Formats: sequence, C-alpha cells, structure tokens
Amino acid sequence: MKNKKIAVIAGTPVDTQMGVDFLKSKGLDAFSYPVSQNPRKQLLFQTLPTEERKDSILKLISRIKDDGMDAIFVYCNSLSATIDFHELATLANIYIVTPLDVYEFLANKYNHLGLICANNQATGGIEKIIVNKNPKCTVVGIGSMTLVDNVEAKKHPIKIIQDNHLEDILEFFEGINVEALILGCTHFPYFEEELKSLTILNVINPAEKMYDFLCDSFNSSI
Repeated sequence: MKNKKIAVIAGTPVDTQMGVDFLKSKGLDAFSYPVSQNPRKQLLFQTLPTEERKDSILKLISRIKDDGMDAIFVYCNSLSATIDFHELATLANIYIVTPLDVYEFLANKYNHLGLICANNQATGGIEKIIVNKNPKCTVVGIGSMTLVDNVEAKKHPIKIIQDNHLEDILEFFEGINVEALILGCTHFPYFEEELKSLTILNVINPAEKMYDFLCDSFNSSI
C-alpha cells in the first residue's frame, strides 16, 4: 500500500475531507475530489438525468487519472446509490470501492437491517442492493438531509442527536429487533461514538470494510 495515491470522491468538501482524514489515519496518501460544494447542490446533482450524472463523474475520474491516482474511494453513500461506479470503473480502467460493495457483503450476513441515510434516494438505492443480494433481508430505512446539514455546520454530536430525536429512532429500531443499524451516510461517523453509547444495536460504519476491500485490491495486484 506504500506509495499508492487514493482519490476520495464524495458529495461535498466536508465529507470528502472526512474520507481523506479516514484514509490518512490508516497511513495512506489520500486526495480530495468533491462532486458538489454543499449538500443541497449534491442532492440536485443526484436528481439530474442518468447520462448527465455519468458524464460528469467520468470527467472527474479522467482528471483523477491525469493526477496519477491509483484507486478511487467513494466516500458517499447517496452518490454511490445513484451512480453505477462498477460500470465507470470498467470504462475508466481504475479500481473503485464504494459503500455499496459493503452492503452486498452485509446482505449475506443479516436478514433484518436498520438504515439511516441522508435522503430517501440513498435509502432506496441501498435497500435495492441488499435485497437483490439477499431477497430474504428486510431493510427499514430513514432519510434525513437535516442530519447532513447539522454535520456540515459542525454542531456538537450530542446536540445533533437531541435535536433530531435520534434516541427515539434508536428505540424504534431496537423495538422492531433489527440485527444491525447501518450508518448509510458517510457524514454520520461524525456522531457515531455518541450514537453507539445510546444503543444495544450493532452500529455499522461501512468505511472500515471499504478500507479492507481497498487493501485486498492492491494485495491481489502484486
């Protein structure tokens, strides 16, 4: 993994930097490539026609390759749920790992999952991935752009949990006996530890497994 340069694609400068910081904490050289300047523009981008979104991301990937990056780490759940990065990886001939790769992995482990996302486009996209992989799995999802806005504004994690009644949401998920709760937005590790302290549920941050997949890709190419 030494000397490998990783491009981080995410929705805004804030969550892109969170992805960069995560990979740097693992000792990797990571570089920021945000798609939009704020959450609202990101949401609008995700509602554009499919070909328009595809062309825009292909141009970004072309710039990433020109910059000499060795792989791409898509640190955005909603973005990866609305763009076929597997297709783009083939077209651009570069390794791309996304949170959806993790959801396919999790689908084989669980039959009842809770999901908190940035918006309902992401909720639907993640559910589709999981159920296509495991038709027996039931996914119960909630989407809230307000949570993303709060993280972007750098509100205190406890304040975010209180203002958005996340304790009530945790109680709901516990009450319906989900086997695990997925943080379906890469902004949400911002309050991950505080959330874990309030629940008996297994709270899953997909970034760690994405890192494992990234390491595996480089090891297999040696």
